[in-house]
Amino acid sequence: MIRLSLTIILAALLSAVATQAQTLPHDLSEIHTAATPLSRTDQWHNLKLWVALTFDNSNVIDMQDPERGTMVIKWSCPIKMKSDCISATATATYVIDVRDGKYRLQRINPRIVFQFTRPDIYAEIDPSAAELANADFRLINGIANRLFEGSYEWPANEQYEEIIDAYREVLASIPQYKTDRDKERGKISDEWRKAERNWQMVRTPYVTLKQLDAAMSESLDKALKHNDDF
Repeated sequence: MIRLSLTIILAALLSAVATQAQTLPHDLSEIHTAATPLSRTDQWHNLKLWVALTFDNSNVIDMQDPERGTMVIKWSCPIKMKSDCISATATATYVIDVRDGKYRLQRINPRIVFQFTRPDIYAEIDPSAAELANADFRLINGIANRLFEGSYEWPANEQYEEIIDAYREVLASIPQYKTDRDKERGKISDEWRKAERNWQMVRTPYVTLKQLDAAMSESLDKALKHNDDF
């Protein structure tokens, strides 16, 4: 009965997400503008330096126009996942415009891209690990088919936040311990472990992308306001 009710809850929550997703754009553009004491020339120098110090190589620069002070950066970063068969990458496009006394940062289409790998556990015939891997695959594949037309590239927008909330609500509806005795012994229920893993699987990539974006945006802001009078 517990599993059936949880299935119904999750199906209802994801159905609500799917309905709302029909009105949400897949390509988001968030614009941030700020004043700076620097000229366009000084900002451009600092911007080039920021790219060199922030990324491993300059291949992230998709387009640059020094005369107009515009640079397009397409970055991506692998995300560490607990799964043996699922990996993820955070990616986004930055359009940075610098002008005398101000700059503008546009974040375009931030998204999470999931990849599937064939783990070594299958060769080792580890039933418990294989079961976890299959559950992870069913989770991501099911969401992709239900909400993203089979795509494993998910926009990091309000729809994604709704998905995370749906799995958090499912987790909150499950007792962590079946009995007081289990609580005393620290024996967590299998149902709670599975729900917590599912929540973390969908939540971790999104949170990681937001953390990366916040860190890079903050460092970019400092770079475009820093006056190096050496």
